[in-house]
Amino acid sequence: MAGACGPVAFAAVLVVVSTHTAMNLGGPPAAAWYAVAAGVVALLLPAATELLARAPWWVLPVLVVACLGTLTTVFVVGVPPADDLVLGVGSDRANALDVALGELAAGRYPYAATTYLGNPITPLPGALVLAAPFRFLLGSAAWQNVAWTALLLPLLHGGWRLRPGPTLVWLLTVAGGLEVWREFLIGDDLVAGTVPALAAAVWTLRTARPDGGSVRLLTAAAVALGVATCTRPHLALVVAIVAVAVGLRAGRRRGLLVGGVAGLVWLVLIVPFLLGGLARFSPLHVAAKVTDERGLSVGIVVIGLAAALLLAAALWWLRPASEVAVAWCAAAVLVAPSLLSLARALVETGAVWSADLTLGAVAVPIAAWAVVAGAEVGADAASGEDPVALAA
Repeated sequence: MAGACGPVAFAAVLVVVSTHTAMNLGGPPAAAWYAVAAGVVALLLPAATELLARAPWWVLPVLVVACLGTLTTVFVVGVPPADDLVLGVGSDRANALDVALGELAAGRYPYAATTYLGNPITPLPGALVLAAPFRFLLGSAAWQNVAWTALLLPLLHGGWRLRPGPTLVWLLTVAGGLEVWREFLIGDDLVAGTVPALAAAVWTLRTARPDGGSVRLLTAAAVALGVATCTRPHLALVVAIVAVAVGLRAGRRRGLLVGGVAGLVWLVLIVPFLLGGLARFSPLHVAAKVTDERGLSVGIVVIGLAAALLLAAALWWLRPASEVAVAWCAAAVLVAPSLLSLARALVETGAVWSADLTLGAVAVPIAAWAVVAGAEVGADAASGEDPVALAA
């Protein structure tokens, strides 16, 4: 890979969202050692990629099969019963999806129920759509972790042919992230559940051709983008970033089409659940991850408006049209809630060790994509190709 900035930034995302997990494993020393190890691995990633490129052809498939086999075994053996605690952290995200889908199947309002820990249901309706096949065919929504983690591999490669760089980034993502492992062990969906959104974003960008392209395909991609991002509130910002990129690549009308269709999908999915009143729509309580108040408090509205204005200014200045630019912009806005929580903990307590920074874990797959896309542009530049034209 060309340069270490991308891998180091990716490692920083892993470290931030894994801090709480590291603390539960061994306190501040474990968190510090993990940060150092992640940084060292990131710095060695370019050299490791070159070394792996000279290895026999069978090495990459063996690494991938071994990793997928280990992950699947850990999932099957390690996902605990609902009343267990793992790594010192209780989780009910998978249970929330199972409960909500069970309520829907019974014809009841899903967001009136609670999880086994007594917490409200926080995933948005798009998460229910994505999890439904796994819940009703395999018995648990947590099975989507296996499917989406496997999907991330060809997504990073842009196909099924294994290459050293994307393979190592995938391995670092699924095997080197403490939070990724924790989520796999207990069935959380923050990391793996972002992979469909990433796939939809890639599809949308590659369908938006400067020479026109099919409006029908672009509309279908926008619908997929709307469904796949309607899982967590801050993924709405990814829709805005992708729509701007499409506008820069294929014209303003195509950008408005993507943003409008994806936004309409959000409305179609959410509005029916709002008819009973905002107080019943429990996903709004996730605001407490950033502020102390649940729901549409003044604090979260101000933060949301400020974030929207900052994003608009950043997009106007950066004009992200390439996949690399889109990926890093999206990763930055998705990890922002964790960084806000980090800053808040520093201001209030002077320490960050007890802060739960996992909400930003949705940035991990997109940051991995950014590393791979950036490496490919760097390789094209080194070979004499025009990286701007290829990236766009």
